[in-house]
Amino acid sequence: MVGRAGARGTRAALNDAFKELEVAGWREPGRGDAYDVVVGRVTARVAEPLLDAVGVRAGTSLLDVATGTGHVAGAAAARGAHAVGVDISEEMLARARRLYDGVEFALGDAEELAFEDNAFDAAVAAFLLHHVPSPERVVAELARVARRVGVAQWDATERARLLGLLTDAIAAAGVEPPIGQPVGPSRERLARDEELRLLFEGAGLAHIRVDTVAFVEPMRGTDELWEGVLGGSVNTRATVLAQPPDVQQRIRDELARLADPHRREDEIDVPVSVRIASGRRR
Repeated sequence: MVGRAGARGTRAALNDAFKELEVAGWREPGRGDAYDVVVGRVTARVAEPLLDAVGVRAGTSLLDVATGTGHVAGAAAARGAHAVGVDISEEMLARARRLYDGVEFALGDAEELAFEDNAFDAAVAAFLLHHVPSPERVVAELARVARRVGVAQWDATERARLLGLLTDAIAAAGVEPPIGQPVGPSRERLARDEELRLLFEGAGLAHIRVDTVAFVEPMRGTDELWEGVLGGSVNTRATVLAQPPDVQQRIRDELARLADPHRREDEIDVPVSVRIASGRRR
Protein backbone atom coordinates (compact mmCIF):
# COMPACT_ATOMS: atom_id res chain seq x y z
CA MET A 1 0.00 0.00 0.00
CA VAL A 2 1.39 3.37 -1.02
CA GLY A 3 1.07 6.14 1.55
CA ARG A 4 0.19 9.75 0.80
CA ALA A 5 3.81 10.82 0.82
CA GLY A 6 4.68 8.01 -1.57
CA ALA A 7 1.79 8.88 -3.88
CA ARG A 8 2.87 12.52 -3.94
CA GLY A 9 6.40 11.45 -4.74
CA THR A 10 5.19 9.24 -7.58
CA ARG A 11 3.06 12.05 -9.04
CA ALA A 12 5.97 14.46 -8.81
CA ALA A 13 8.24 11.99 -10.61
CA LEU A 14 5.65 11.47 -13.38
CA ASN A 15 5.20 15.22 -13.72
CA ASP A 16 8.95 15.71 -13.97
CA ALA A 17 9.22 12.99 -16.62
CA PHE A 18 6.39 14.50 -18.66
CA LYS A 19 7.95 17.95 -18.52
CA GLU A 20 11.34 16.58 -19.54
CA LEU A 21 9.76 14.85 -22.54
CA GLU A 22 7.99 18.03 -23.64
CA VAL A 23 10.98 20.31 -23.16
CA ALA A 24 13.30 17.94 -25.02
CA GLY A 25 10.80 17.65 -27.88
CA TRP A 26 10.38 21.38 -28.37
CA ARG A 27 14.14 21.91 -28.22
CA GLU A 28 14.91 19.50 -31.07
CA PRO A 29 16.87 21.10 -33.92
CA GLY A 30 14.58 22.32 -36.68
CA ARG A 31 11.50 22.11 -34.47
CA GLY A 32 10.41 25.71 -35.11
CA ASP A 33 10.39 25.26 -38.88
CA ALA A 34 8.62 21.89 -38.61
CA TYR A 35 5.98 23.33 -36.28
CA ASP A 36 5.06 26.12 -38.66
CA VAL A 37 4.54 23.84 -41.67
CA VAL A 38 1.03 22.97 -40.49
CA VAL A 39 0.31 23.36 -36.77
CA GLY A 40 1.85 26.82 -36.47
CA ARG A 41 0.04 27.88 -39.63
CA VAL A 42 -3.26 26.83 -38.09
CA THR A 43 -2.69 28.18 -34.59
CA ALA A 44 -1.64 31.55 -36.03
CA ARG A 45 -5.25 31.97 -37.21
CA VAL A 46 -6.34 32.02 -33.55
CA ALA A 47 -4.07 34.94 -32.62
CA GLU A 48 -6.55 37.72 -33.42
CA PRO A 49 -9.58 36.31 -31.52
CA LEU A 50 -7.32 35.50 -28.54
CA LEU A 51 -6.03 39.08 -28.47
CA ASP A 52 -9.58 40.38 -28.81
CA ALA A 53 -10.61 38.28 -25.79
CA VAL A 54 -8.17 40.15 -23.53
CA GLY A 55 -8.65 43.58 -25.10
CA VAL A 56 -5.24 44.04 -26.69
CA ARG A 57 -4.90 47.35 -28.56
CA ALA A 58 -2.30 50.02 -29.15
CA GLY A 59 -0.44 50.71 -25.92
CA THR A 60 -1.37 47.44 -24.18
CA SER A 61 1.46 45.57 -22.51
CA LEU A 62 1.10 41.87 -23.28
CA LEU A 63 2.93 38.74 -22.18
CA ASP A 64 2.61 35.83 -24.62
CA VAL A 65 3.52 32.69 -22.68
CA ALA A 66 4.75 29.67 -24.67
CA THR A 67 4.99 32.00 -27.63
CA GLY A 68 6.46 29.25 -29.81
CA THR A 69 7.27 30.79 -33.17
CA GLY A 70 5.84 34.12 -32.04
CA HIS A 71 2.59 34.48 -33.98
CA VAL A 72 0.48 35.83 -31.10
CA ALA A 73 3.16 38.26 -29.94
CA GLY A 74 3.70 39.35 -33.54
CA ALA A 75 -0.02 39.98 -34.06
CA ALA A 76 -0.13 42.01 -30.84
CA ALA A 77 2.82 44.13 -31.95
CA ALA A 78 1.04 44.77 -35.24
CA ARG A 79 -1.80 46.30 -33.21
CA GLY A 80 0.65 48.68 -31.55
CA ALA A 81 0.88 46.73 -28.29
CA HIS A 82 4.13 46.24 -26.38
CA ALA A 83 4.42 42.46 -26.62
CA VAL A 84 6.88 40.15 -24.90
CA GLY A 85 6.99 36.48 -25.86
CA VAL A 86 8.52 33.80 -23.65
CA ASP A 87 9.11 30.14 -24.41
CA ILE A 88 11.03 27.26 -22.90
CA SER A 89 12.62 26.40 -26.26
CA GLU A 90 15.41 28.49 -27.73
CA GLU A 91 14.84 26.59 -30.98
CA MET A 92 11.28 27.95 -31.23
CA LEU A 93 12.39 31.43 -30.19
CA ALA A 94 15.04 31.53 -32.90
CA ARG A 95 12.34 31.26 -35.56
CA ALA A 96 10.13 33.77 -33.71
CA ARG A 97 12.95 36.31 -33.81
CA ARG A 98 13.45 35.74 -37.54
CA LEU A 99 9.74 36.19 -38.24
CA TYR A 100 9.05 39.16 -35.95
CA ASP A 101 12.06 41.41 -35.83
CA GLY A 102 11.57 44.08 -33.19
CA VAL A 103 9.37 42.00 -30.87
CA GLU A 104 10.97 41.09 -27.55
CA PHE A 105 11.42 37.35 -27.01
CA ALA A 106 13.02 35.62 -24.04
CA LEU A 107 13.58 32.14 -22.62
CA GLY A 108 11.12 31.41 -19.84
CA ASP A 109 9.19 28.70 -17.98
CA ALA A 110 5.39 29.05 -18.02
CA GLU A 111 5.13 27.48 -14.56
CA GLU A 112 7.56 29.98 -13.04
CA LEU A 113 7.46 33.29 -14.89
CA ALA A 114 10.38 35.63 -14.22
CA PHE A 115 8.23 38.76 -13.98
CA GLU A 116 6.91 40.81 -11.08
CA ASP A 117 3.28 40.85 -10.07
CA ASN A 118 1.10 43.03 -12.33
CA ALA A 119 3.94 43.54 -14.80
CA PHE A 120 1.55 43.44 -17.80
CA ASP A 121 -1.93 44.57 -18.73
CA ALA A 122 -2.73 41.15 -20.23
CA ALA A 123 -1.20 37.69 -20.45
CA VAL A 124 -2.12 34.87 -22.81
CA ALA A 125 -1.11 31.27 -23.47
CA ALA A 126 -2.11 29.56 -26.70
CA PHE A 127 -2.27 25.75 -26.89
CA LEU A 128 -0.09 25.32 -23.82
CA LEU A 129 -2.07 23.79 -20.97
CA HIS A 130 -1.93 20.18 -22.20
CA HIS A 131 1.85 20.49 -22.58
CA VAL A 132 2.56 21.20 -18.90
CA PRO A 133 2.23 19.03 -15.77
CA SER A 134 0.16 21.63 -13.92
CA PRO A 135 -2.30 23.76 -15.93
CA GLU A 136 -3.45 25.24 -12.62
CA ARG A 137 0.02 26.60 -11.92
CA VAL A 138 0.27 28.15 -15.38
CA VAL A 139 -3.08 29.95 -15.14
CA ALA A 140 -2.15 31.17 -11.66
CA GLU A 141 1.11 32.57 -13.03
CA LEU A 142 -0.73 34.34 -15.87
CA ALA A 143 -3.10 35.88 -13.33
CA ARG A 144 -0.20 36.93 -11.12
CA VAL A 145 1.60 38.91 -13.80
CA ALA A 146 -1.46 40.44 -15.49
CA ARG A 147 -4.98 41.52 -14.65
CA ARG A 148 -6.51 40.16 -17.88
CA VAL A 149 -5.86 36.55 -18.88
CA GLY A 150 -6.68 34.46 -21.94
CA VAL A 151 -5.89 30.93 -23.06
CA ALA A 152 -6.61 29.00 -26.25
CA GLN A 153 -7.05 25.23 -26.23
CA TRP A 154 -8.04 22.62 -28.82
CA ASP A 155 -11.71 21.73 -28.76
CA ALA A 156 -12.89 18.12 -28.29
CA THR A 157 -11.40 15.61 -30.71
CA GLU A 158 -14.57 15.16 -32.77
CA ARG A 159 -14.54 18.89 -33.60
CA ALA A 160 -10.80 19.70 -33.54
CA ARG A 161 -9.84 17.39 -36.38
CA LEU A 162 -6.34 18.70 -37.06
CA LEU A 163 -5.04 16.63 -34.16
CA GLY A 164 -8.17 14.55 -33.84
CA LEU A 165 -7.71 12.72 -37.13
CA LEU A 166 -4.27 11.45 -36.13
CA THR A 167 -5.42 10.68 -32.58
CA ASP A 168 -8.28 8.60 -33.96
CA ALA A 169 -5.98 6.93 -36.50
CA ILE A 170 -3.63 5.84 -33.71
CA ALA A 171 -6.56 4.36 -31.79
CA ALA A 172 -7.99 2.69 -34.92
CA ALA A 173 -4.62 1.05 -35.52
CA GLY A 174 -4.74 -0.42 -32.03
CA VAL A 175 -1.72 1.56 -30.83
CA GLU A 176 -1.21 2.85 -27.30
CA PRO A 177 1.59 5.02 -25.89
CA PRO A 178 4.67 2.93 -25.11
CA ILE A 179 4.91 1.66 -21.55
CA GLY A 180 6.75 4.24 -19.52
CA GLN A 181 6.02 7.17 -21.82
CA PRO A 182 4.74 9.95 -19.54
CA VAL A 183 1.27 11.28 -20.25
CA GLY A 184 0.18 14.84 -19.51
CA PRO A 185 -3.19 16.53 -18.97
CA SER A 186 -6.04 15.44 -21.20
CA ARG A 187 -6.78 17.69 -24.19
CA GLU A 188 -10.38 16.48 -23.98
CA ARG A 189 -10.73 17.60 -20.36
CA LEU A 190 -9.17 20.98 -21.08
CA ALA A 191 -11.68 21.56 -23.89
CA ARG A 192 -14.62 21.58 -21.48
CA ASP A 193 -16.23 24.83 -20.37
CA GLU A 194 -16.45 23.71 -16.76
CA GLU A 195 -12.77 22.72 -16.62
CA LEU A 196 -11.57 26.02 -18.07
CA ARG A 197 -13.85 27.96 -15.72
CA LEU A 198 -12.52 26.03 -12.72
CA LEU A 199 -8.94 26.81 -13.72
CA PHE A 200 -9.73 30.50 -14.03
CA GLU A 201 -11.74 30.66 -10.81
CA GLY A 202 -8.93 28.86 -8.97
CA ALA A 203 -6.55 31.60 -10.10
CA GLY A 204 -8.84 34.31 -8.70
CA LEU A 205 -10.24 35.36 -12.07
CA ALA A 206 -13.80 36.53 -12.65
CA HIS A 207 -15.95 37.70 -15.59
CA ILE A 208 -14.96 34.44 -17.27
CA ARG A 209 -15.98 33.70 -20.85
CA VAL A 210 -15.40 30.58 -22.90
CA ASP A 211 -15.91 31.01 -26.64
CA THR A 212 -15.38 28.80 -29.68
CA VAL A 213 -13.50 29.72 -32.84
CA ALA A 214 -14.08 27.33 -35.74
CA PHE A 215 -12.80 27.28 -39.31
CA VAL A 216 -11.57 24.93 -42.02
CA GLU A 217 -7.88 24.55 -42.90
CA PRO A 218 -7.07 23.09 -46.33
CA MET A 219 -4.31 20.48 -46.58
CA ARG A 220 -2.66 19.42 -49.83
CA GLY A 221 -3.20 15.77 -48.92
CA THR A 222 -2.60 13.09 -46.32
CA ASP A 223 1.18 13.50 -46.53
CA GLU A 224 1.02 17.16 -45.49
CA LEU A 225 -1.38 16.33 -42.66
CA TRP A 226 0.79 13.43 -41.44
CA GLU A 227 4.13 15.25 -41.57
CA GLY A 228 2.67 18.52 -40.35
CA VAL A 229 0.95 17.17 -37.26
CA LEU A 230 3.96 15.04 -36.29
CA GLY A 231 6.17 18.10 -36.74
CA GLY A 232 3.91 20.13 -34.47
CA SER A 233 3.50 17.72 -31.57
CA VAL A 234 5.65 16.02 -28.94
CA ASN A 235 3.67 13.33 -27.11
CA THR A 236 1.78 12.13 -30.19
CA ARG A 237 4.97 12.17 -32.22
CA ALA A 238 6.74 10.10 -29.56
CA THR A 239 3.95 7.53 -29.62
CA VAL A 240 4.04 7.20 -33.43
CA LEU A 241 7.82 7.13 -33.80
CA ALA A 242 8.14 4.46 -31.11
CA GLN A 243 6.27 2.03 -33.40
CA PRO A 244 7.96 -0.26 -35.94
CA PRO A 245 7.65 0.80 -39.60
CA ASP A 246 4.75 -1.53 -40.38
CA VAL A 247 2.70 -0.15 -37.47
CA GLN A 248 3.49 3.43 -38.48
CA GLN A 249 2.22 2.60 -41.96
CA ARG A 250 -0.96 1.15 -40.46
CA ILE A 251 -1.53 4.39 -38.58
CA ARG A 252 -0.91 6.34 -41.77
CA ASP A 253 -3.39 4.18 -43.68
CA GLU A 254 -6.01 4.78 -40.99
CA LEU A 255 -5.35 8.51 -41.21
CA ALA A 256 -6.00 8.45 -44.96
CA ARG A 257 -9.23 6.52 -44.40
CA LEU A 258 -10.47 8.89 -41.70
CA ALA A 259 -9.59 11.92 -43.84
CA ASP A 260 -11.69 10.67 -46.80
CA PRO A 261 -14.93 12.41 -45.73
CA HIS A 262 -13.06 15.73 -45.73
CA ARG A 263 -11.52 15.39 -49.21
CA ARG A 264 -12.31 17.98 -51.87
CA GLU A 265 -10.63 17.33 -55.22
CA ASP A 266 -6.89 17.40 -54.43
CA GLU A 267 -7.24 18.83 -50.92
CA ILE A 268 -8.43 17.80 -47.48
CA ASP A 269 -10.60 20.39 -45.72
CA VAL A 270 -9.73 19.84 -42.07
CA PRO A 271 -12.23 21.19 -39.51
CA VAL A 272 -10.54 23.15 -36.73
CA SER A 273 -12.24 24.16 -33.49
CA VAL A 274 -10.61 26.02 -30.61
CA ARG A 275 -11.82 27.07 -27.16
CA ILE A 276 -10.79 30.53 -25.97
CA ALA A 277 -11.20 31.24 -22.26
CA SER A 278 -10.72 34.71 -20.85
CA GLY A 279 -11.21 36.49 -17.54
CA ARG A 280 -9.82 39.17 -15.31
CA ARG A 281 -8.80 39.48 -11.70
CA ARG A 282 -11.44 40.47 -9.22
